[in-house]
Amino acid sequence: MGGMAVVAAGLTGLATPVASAAERGRSREAAVGSSTFMAWKGIAGDQRIWWNGLQSGGGSWTGPQPVAGASTSAGVALAGQSGGPLFMTWKGVEGDERVWWNWFDGGAWSGPQPVPGASSSVGPALAPYAGLFMAWKGATGDQRIWWNSYFGGWTAPQVVPDANTSFSPALAIRKNGYNDLFMAWKGVDGDQRIWWNTYLGGSSGTNAWTGPQTIDGASTSAGVALAGTPDGSLQMTWKGVVGDQRIWWSQLYPRASTWSAPQPIPGANTSVGPALTVYGDSTYMTWKGVDGDERIWWSRLSGSTWTAPDVVPGANTSFRPALATLGV
Repeated sequence: MGGMAVVAAGLTGLATPVASAAERGRSREAAVGSSTFMAWKGIAGDQRIWWNGLQSGGGSWTGPQPVAGASTSAGVALAGQSGGPLFMTWKGVEGDERVWWNWFDGGAWSGPQPVPGASSSVGPALAPYAGLFMAWKGATGDQRIWWNSYFGGWTAPQVVPDANTSFSPALAIRKNGYNDLFMAWKGVDGDQRIWWNTYLGGSSGTNAWTGPQTIDGASTSAGVALAGTPDGSLQMTWKGVVGDQRIWWSQLYPRASTWSAPQPIPGANTSVGPALTVYGDSTYMTWKGVDGDERIWWSRLSGSTWTAPDVVPGANTSFRPALATLGV
């Protein structure tokens, strides 16, 4: 289904975004040649959401632009089916724990709307699974992980059994024939272990989840990121435990059920956590710098080697960014 057909089918009755010719021109310029996008909260004191695109074969970034009407105090998520549109969800500003959403059709962002019944103190995760699939930590005082999905409308939120976190979870599709959906997350307050499970809806026809499991040697004080590669592997990266700002990574190989031993990524350090996506044959990662460094950095995994970290021009944040490639 083409991008505009998805818009027509999934967003019936949504008002056409109002944007000036200049705004549409800048947005289209950012989208031309891009299927991979990044979004992020601004620096400390700036709750606007910014975005850009990866272009030139994955070698350069477009200039950052603010998303009209979209603001957050924490987490942003991105996802979209092949052909578009690109969807974004996020936690509201300080004092607003509602989860909001909008979409980008290649010319402009739609007006933000709240996701019915969804509230979070940190922010959500998104994946392009049977439309859209979202998971999030609950509101303040609620460490349960909730989920819903979107295909022409949002389903009612449901709790993921036995999955609890003090941060936001991560979602990714494992391309193993069924395109199974995986989730990973930090444990509750005081538990820095990383947990993971699988949604069984695609292969079982139910809304069941596998039981949570820990990943040997993997611990974090904040954010986890997941991405599925074309060969059926999963990549996971995360910030270390309290006092450790290194970024670590592990892989779940095709048909494997055990994650590889964690290893640090040379030169990659963060105070919050990374984001991951796959573009072509490479895995891309972006992240906020260490304490006191609000720049966004990026690196690419090609084969088994991460490129030297580089700064994304003009992109700065006090939280962690979101990454997505349409259809991944």
